[in-house]
Amino acid sequence: MGIIKKELMVVGSKSGRECEVLFDTGASACFVREDTASELGQMVKAPFPLAFKLGNNTVLRAEQTIDLFVNLKGHNLSFYFLVVSELPYEVIVGADFLQKWKIKLDLVTEDFILDEKALEIILV
Repeated sequence: MGIIKKELMVVGSKSGRECEVLFDTGASACFVREDTASELGQMVKAPFPLAFKLGNNTVLRAEQTIDLFVNLKGHNLSFYFLVVSELPYEVIVGADFLQKWKIKLDLVTEDFILDEKALEIILV
């Protein structure tokens, strides 16, 4: 499992700002804290509640989602995030986001490895 924490620009339909973002390869999904989500954009009610178990056996329940953009090295990458009321970080980026955008974490330098060729294909 790999974890990197960064202050990054996160943008929604209402506004954008620097947020504390945790990149966690052990998280299967992406999450955003409810107060941050309501500030950044329009939340949408999920068709049914979703539940996820954390490594410490805490269960997160999400009844809303939101589309957000995360700026990584000049690329605004979009994804849907599950809105949860209590979260230790403002935003958690999980493995689903990393896989979609073909991003690897460099745990030694605590940086991201972006495949620029893959991003060209996906973004164009």
